[in-house]
Amino acid sequence: MRILLDEEESWSLMSLIVAQVIDQVEIEETTVEALREWRHQRPEGSEGMLQLSYGMNEALGNKIDEETTRVIRRKDYFRKA
Repeated sequence: MRILLDEEESWSLMSLIVAQVIDQVEIEETTVEALREWRHQRPEGSEGMLQLSYGMNEALGNKIDEETTRVIRRKDYFRKA
């Protein structure tokens, strides 16, 4: 199975995560500003966002590959190795 996030989906996910951290986590104001600046530097369609999207897809693909190699298919059940 392959899941690939396009740049727009990666941007939406990144924006949601950053917004949740800013709103839900008790962090210093300097950290909040750093997160906002980081997000501001990666607008949708930018080179920074494209690189982040590639990195997210690579990490996601590696995790899926790791999980897939652990599962051994036997007749009607799956057994984790």
